[in-house]
Amino acid sequence: MVAYQPYAMGRMKFIWGDDAEEFKPERWLDENGIFQPKNPFKFTAFQVSKVFLWTGKEFAYRQMRIFSAVLLGCFRFKLNDEKKNVTYKTMITLHIDGGLDIKALHRD
Repeated sequence: MVAYQPYAMGRMKFIWGDDAEEFKPERWLDENGIFQPKNPFKFTAFQVSKVFLWTGKEFAYRQMRIFSAVLLGCFRFKLNDEKKNVTYKTMITLHIDGGLDIKALHRD
């Protein structure tokens, strides 16, 4: 079996720089705040190859943006236990160790 770890690949300093482990969405934004796609081989979620680019990628991105906007516009989310230290299990897919209990609070 051949597998790769997107979680690990997304934190490789030789690909992303010394701050690879920091959450920095501005990495993909230009000076005007517009999304600027980088090399598609860096972001492996859509299994890009020279021969094949997943045709549903743009639809998936659009659907995610709409769903996120509606969800975050209607609710705010809080951890049930705000003192709990959230840790991850690095496996073929990334898991939150012990799960992540949250509550959704309706926005007024």
